[in-house]
Amino acid sequence: MEVLGPMYIYLVRHGETDWNNKFLFQGQTDIPLNKTGLMQARAIAKEFKHRKIDAIISSDLKRAYQTAYEIKKATGLKARIHKMKTLRERNYGNLEGTTYDRYHSQKKGFTGEKDPAFFARLNKAFMQVVKKYKGKDIVLVAHGGVVRQIVSFVIGLKDYKRLRIYNASLSEVFYDSKRGAFFLLLLNSVSHLPKKERNKILYHIKGV
Repeated sequence: MEVLGPMYIYLVRHGETDWNNKFLFQGQTDIPLNKTGLMQARAIAKEFKHRKIDAIISSDLKRAYQTAYEIKKATGLKARIHKMKTLRERNYGNLEGTTYDRYHSQKKGFTGEKDPAFFARLNKAFMQVVKKYKGKDIVLVAHGGVVRQIVSFVIGLKDYKRLRIYNASLSEVFYDSKRGAFFLLLLNSVSHLPKKERNKILYHIKGV
């Protein structure tokens, strides 16, 4: 890998949507945040109010962009949010809009994005972001599956499905330019959310 400057990469999953609340596959269906999701987005945005942020990168889907926009407002960052289609959630094809349970019972008929293609897309997109913003501190706002795969990629975890990433959670990655390596500093933190929301989220471990 080419030599990059030291940088902090803050990984944020979007706030809650109605489909999250119903345990439905969203994939690339463009579902906006619900009332709770907007509250969550504003809560995590406060985490960045006094941090040095050079750029905000977001999936182009509404739920991620809305979350990124709240972070932009809190930081006062003047630069535009960099929207990337390649940071979208996995395409779940015929499963979008259905419950998580169907994934395990209908794997043979799955029409969506397979693991190798999904992983390759995200790994490539992540490294493009890192190289573009090398030496800067950035916020990357995306989806549960996206954050899981990025974390798995940087720490060498083969099975990303062993991770869970909650709505409006914060994970932090540091790139050490001297060692030429990524380090995971924080995973799936929801400490910025009210206790009621944290307790609710702890039960939200269903998924693929």
